Amino acid sequence: MLLDAADATRAELTAGGQPLDKKSWGDQNSIHIQHPFSRFLPWLSGWLDMPTRALPGDQYMPRVQTPRNGSSERLAVAPGREAEGILHMPGGQSGHPLSPFYRAGFDAWADGQPSPFLPGPTRYRLTLTPETPQPESRARSE
Repeated sequence: MLLDAADATRAELTAGGQPLDKKSWGDQNSIHIQHPFSRFLPWLSGWLDMPTRALPGDQYMPRVQTPRNGSSERLAVAPGREAEGILHMPGGQSGHPLSPFYRAGFDAWADGQPSPFLPGPTRYRLTLTPETPQPESRARSE
């Protein structure tokens, strides 16, 4: 029974023609981060979804990730030592696909590369200034 199970597993893993010794864990554990809109509008998938990547980790590992689930952020920081802390997010700070920050941080998250917890120098600034209300012009009827 055990040999039959091993043979069945080998047959399943080599069904695509790739030899077993060329397989990796990432072949079985590739992440697909899908935007909620592309689930219903699949033609937007290439624009909204993050790229599919082969990743290490598993469900019960420090680097939690499976093909359909993963850590939404990784954070390691100690009080008073914030400059040494790291933060990973699988997507960028912006939820807008046209923003240059939409996918920012994804590669570091997927590759397990540390990103600094503290922000760097300010590169962009958005200033919101309220408009001064203009008095309404009213037409007089005579």
